[in-house]
Amino acid sequence: MTLRLHDVEVPVSEIPANLLLNKQIASLLEIPEDAIRRIHINKKSLDARRKARIVYHYQVDVDVVDEDTVFRSKSSVASIAEPTAPSDPLEGIDFPQINFRHKPVIIGSGPSGIFTALTLARAGQPSVVIERGEPVEKRIKTTNKLRSRGIFTPESNYCFGEGGAGTFSDGKLTCGRNHPLIKHVFEQFVEHGAPGDILYDAKPHIGTDFLVRIAKNMRVHLEKMGCDFKFGRRFVDFKDGGDFARYVVVLDDGQEIATDHVIIAIGHSARDTYEMLLNKGLAIVPKPFAMGARFEHPQDVVNKIQFGNCKIPTAAEYKLAAQAGQRGIWTFCMCPGGHLMPTNAQAEHLAINGMSYHSRGSGFANAAVVVNVLREDFYRGHPLDGVRFQEQLERASFKAGGGNYHSPAQKLKDFLAGRETKGEIKSTYKPGVTNARLDRLLPDFIVEALRAGVKEYDKKMRGFICEESAVVGIESKTSSPISMMRGKDLQSISHPGIFPSGEGAGFAGGIVSAALDGVKTGRAVVESVLAARTTGYLVH
Repeated sequence: MTLRLHDVEVPVSEIPANLLLNKQIASLLEIPEDAIRRIHINKKSLDARRKARIVYHYQVDVDVVDEDTVFRSKSSVASIAEPTAPSDPLEGIDFPQINFRHKPVIIGSGPSGIFTALTLARAGQPSVVIERGEPVEKRIKTTNKLRSRGIFTPESNYCFGEGGAGTFSDGKLTCGRNHPLIKHVFEQFVEHGAPGDILYDAKPHIGTDFLVRIAKNMRVHLEKMGCDFKFGRRFVDFKDGGDFARYVVVLDDGQEIATDHVIIAIGHSARDTYEMLLNKGLAIVPKPFAMGARFEHPQDVVNKIQFGNCKIPTAAEYKLAAQAGQRGIWTFCMCPGGHLMPTNAQAEHLAINGMSYHSRGSGFANAAVVVNVLREDFYRGHPLDGVRFQEQLERASFKAGGGNYHSPAQKLKDFLAGRETKGEIKSTYKPGVTNARLDRLLPDFIVEALRAGVKEYDKKMRGFICEESAVVGIESKTSSPISMMRGKDLQSISHPGIFPSGEGAGFAGGIVSAALDGVKTGRAVVESVLAARTTGYLVH
């Protein structure tokens, strides 16, 4: 019998909480510490509502000596642990006899593409993965050139390359974890190098340093399972494959790959691919998205607001939302102890994002504060009008920063007052920042909403508006401005056999949701082959 303790409270101190956990469990159960055989942590959360006494809350499963006696005496604080639900994405599918005529072709190696490949490989079917950018170990060197010297590489940058845009982020895993498939996603991350605490931490994050390692490990694992990765190759066309295949995928070097299944797992920065797919007749519609800017504070300021005088060995974070008329204003991708970096995917454009390493030790906190952009704000009759709206602002941001990939920046108080910032603005953004009027750069409706939202934030987090806070760059890529229309079988409604997936297709908004959509896409491909098996089409 395994006992479950639903709330073990451990005070925050200089001693790591996990070292105090054993003592607290023994105290709750009134047993000696050496009577505890095993502890499995299910959940861990930080409770900072009482600044004078900040604590961790744990839910744990415990094996102890003489568990029957302990349970009878402590049934008020302990229950019997129930077995967890299975997390196999292929559960219920009889796949051993499936044979594909051709390898599926996956466009993009971000979370959606990689988890599609993992799911298919587990079903015995390796894929071809096409990635326009570099392998992650080369990609790091290329992105460092942009941050250190302002040298931009159009095909390999913070958006394009192995692991996708999420490789350079906080690695925050913000999706709920109760669904068995989400549990599967987390387990895969840990299996390929993520810290084990993401399996139980209430606010798990991985960090760029671990994400780089995970991306490479997943690729090596998939190659051992027969997958073929083609880096530095761009998907430029597809055509009918006749009797031999449903489609032929065409790459920028002229190579043609026959396949019956094309998974479109591009990120939402692949605007040239959007154009090509639209010209080929793929069903694409515009959808609302969000834009704003990055707000940056010294981490000590945020720690003081959130933790008071309590010294906690972690960087404080926040999540805020407000409303101004029909506009929602919310924080997105908050990076405690993080860095700002350029995430444009086109030359002479500038957009920025946040990232952090696992230690979250930069000394600064940043978050996107964004406003919902409604269809009527940008739509003029073309499916890619949202893309054009983003591009116009990114070009203006590049110019305002000085035309050298420096970012325009303004002190928050000056942004609110509508005046020019004088003096130095301290920021983690590299290659550097240029004092500029962001309140004039961004559209009026975004500026007005940001001003209203930030004033509300300051009521919830006293000190959010301070001398040290800055508004940096524009955040234009929180989500895709289009949706590739698909049916319940996850195939394009205009092109059967093409499976739009992930953020770029409009079906995800972060690492976990993109990975989850990849799992579902892989399963949908398998199910499509099973459905066709009786006719002999696509199988042999």
